[in-house]
Amino acid sequence: MDAEIIVELLSRIKALEREVADLKQKISDMGSGSDLLGVTPHGKIASSKPLISDLDRKRDTTRYTFEGVACSKKRLVYAVVKRYVADHPAISCTELKRVFDKSLQGSLGVVENVEIAKQRGDAEYRVRFFADEDEILHLRDGDMVVCTQWEILNIPRFLAVAKQLGYQIEAIS
Repeated sequence: MDAEIIVELLSRIKALEREVADLKQKISDMGSGSDLLGVTPHGKIASSKPLISDLDRKRDTTRYTFEGVACSKKRLVYAVVKRYVADHPAISCTELKRVFDKSLQGSLGVVENVEIAKQRGDAEYRVRFFADEDEILHLRDGDMVVCTQWEILNIPRFLAVAKQLGYQIEAIS
């Protein structure tokens, strides 16, 4: 295995370990550790009450500044990816997907080819991706859309990559 790949993997592992520690601390700060997940710190089910209402009550509404503009999580991701494309005008679709790896977001990925994203059906495509004509990223070998589905559990991974790329982002609320 290439040393550069090993260093990258170790960096990702450390970032995930920090994220897990932060989440454990947040759960601990909420009380017994069962309020958010319905599971005690020892892994036992604390109650049978619905978890969704607990998660909704704790919804993360953090906003960020990027290049002097305040934005939501999804708008932040869009702005960073758009800036990256502007900074790398010769980038291909494959290269962009490599920079913003699918694992940063989850099942949808950070970016997707327009034609593949459209296969989800028009309604879902327009909800889950920045799909307006002026939001589509036109690369040298195809058109890409940016995912809109960002939350407290996946945004830290994206922020870490954006920081590695040299982009300055500040959480403001």
